Amino acid sequence: MNRKTAYAAAALTAVLSAPVLAYEEGSFILRGGMATVAPDTSSSTLFANGDAVPNTGVDVDNGSALGLTGVYMFRDHWGVELVAATPFTHEIQAEGLGDTFELGETKHLPPTLLVQWYPMDTQSTIQPYVGFGVNYTAFFDEEISSTADAKFEELLNATGDAKLSLDNSFGLAAEAGVDFAFGADQRWLFNVSVFWMDIDTDATVKVPGVGNVTAKVDIDPLVYMAGLGYRF
Repeated sequence: MNRKTAYAAAALTAVLSAPVLAYEEGSFILRGGMATVAPDTSSSTLFANGDAVPNTGVDVDNGSALGLTGVYMFRDHWGVELVAATPFTHEIQAEGLGDTFELGETKHLPPTLLVQWYPMDTQSTIQPYVGFGVNYTAFFDEEISSTADAKFEELLNATGDAKLSLDNSFGLAAEAGVDFAFGADQRWLFNVSVFWMDIDTDATVKVPGVGNVTAKVDIDPLVYMAGLGYRF
């Protein structure tokens, strides 16, 4: 064996014997996939200019978007994760006022920061984890439906198009997930995870000629995500 061949063999041996990238201090993990926000909605009755309207409320439909997470392992088994996403869009229904009808829609972004614990050996190719932290939800691009405008005109004698606004929310968050490593060097991951987020908001509809229709809404969704990840 000549010298070049010996060097090449030594280099190949070093690569093959190098430890698998693991859940150890100083490593990074990026994940991305489809995320679905499934609200567990409860709301107060609607209030028209401060007066309760019996047997009314609101509901919020599911919404899906691209979810993105980044993790820095600040100690073996322990990481800090930032959760981001492209905007989620949700349809909102009003219940009561004669029937259930489409009130409008909103978009939101839910940046979330969590501390994670990975209980398995740092070299494990199957790695469950849990996390706990805080969530901030920003609502924007709220729109009232034409159906709602017609309903307000019919029932409340509204004199123009209504406007919807939702207050931003700050609350707790928790998660559970699992990574499945694959590929020659085990850098790639298949990931599934579920998050719970405490999201509460005050909804206000400004109805021209009538005043404000308001409700307190607890959205408190489960967020389901599945996709791929990569360890650095």
